[in-house]
Amino acid sequence: MTSRRVSDHSRTVTAVVCAAFDAPMDAGVLAVRELVRTAGVDLPPQPRHRPHLSLAAARVVQGAELDRLVVAAADVAAAHEPIDLVLADVGSFGRAGVLWLGPAASPALETLQRAVASALADAGWPPAFGERSEPSGWVPHCTLVTRLSKPRLRDVRAAVRAQFEPIHGQVDALATILVGGHGDLAYVRLG
Repeated sequence: MTSRRVSDHSRTVTAVVCAAFDAPMDAGVLAVRELVRTAGVDLPPQPRHRPHLSLAAARVVQGAELDRLVVAAADVAAAHEPIDLVLADVGSFGRAGVLWLGPAASPALETLQRAVASALADAGWPPAFGERSEPSGWVPHCTLVTRLSKPRLRDVRAAVRAQFEPIHGQVDALATILVGGHGDLAYVRLG
């Protein structure tokens, strides 16, 4: 497990436990970001966080509480093997202007999401994203861009779909990130 410590022990943050991809899948997602850029969307050269699927999130106080969350994620990672996955769909959330890639149905991914959500709930943290991270309401997606107007979102989605090829790879780790942060707070391989 790799992790870095955050120094401010009094601040409440939103920590997100994510399904992290293997290198080929990361490269495929970053290539699709270039399709988004080609469609005229101004994106930073690198995203703030690795490509991922958010599994569950909690509002925690930095320090010991955040460390406990990282340990809970590591315990889940140890109990699950890598998951073969195909990012097969280009989707959107119109109200939020979000364009995303979604996986083909994967019972193993659903099991992993339920395990992460349960681990956080069992540790006493209610879901930070409400119903969206409850297993019954969870929509697995890898965000490409946010805050596009509805007409722009439709155009960009159509442009990306016209060139999109499914991306094959694996979920091979759990990464913990902070909303508003940059990079991984922790990264633990599955299995």
